[in-house]
Amino acid sequence: MNKLRETRKIKGLTLKEVAEDTGISEQVLSYYEREEREPKKETWIKLADYYDVPVAYLMGLPSGLVEYIDQLGYLNFEKLHEFIIKWANDRKIINPKNVSKQFMKVTEELGEIAEGINKNNREQIKDSLGDIMVTLVILAQDLNLDLLDCLNSAYRVIQDRKGKTINGVFVKESDLHK
Repeated sequence: MNKLRETRKIKGLTLKEVAEDTGISEQVLSYYEREEREPKKETWIKLADYYDVPVAYLMGLPSGLVEYIDQLGYLNFEKLHEFIIKWANDRKIINPKNVSKQFMKVTEELGEIAEGINKNNREQIKDSLGDIMVTLVILAQDLNLDLLDCLNSAYRVIQDRKGKTINGVFVKESDLHK
């Protein structure tokens, strides 16, 4: 049983009561409890506040991991990459058969960042960039690729690239002469 359902039952609440109190539909709450959908950061916070428990507890993060994160204060890219893969594996999200579905998650997050940019909403942009990275890490795993290796490969290709920035867009030298 996931922590969302477990916490709701411990508090003696029905899905309907939680939905009425939080403004989150019963159906969506049910998806979260069955782990068919993952709440956004703001929703985790709202539910943790509602149940009066730490977000990390509600998310089911191991206490050792929570303590490690708290002590460190931040995680480097490699450690976050490792934790995201573990988190996705624990939830059985990583599956080579789900490549097209995971790619759709990436594009969904791209739409959210576009909305954030259009509305000049810095918090939405920040959240969307993080979500894009998470979905890309999972997609890379579905494709049996390491996202850090992909990033290294891309950098090796561009590190010595020459070109010119035109209207805010970098155009590589070979495309300038076409």
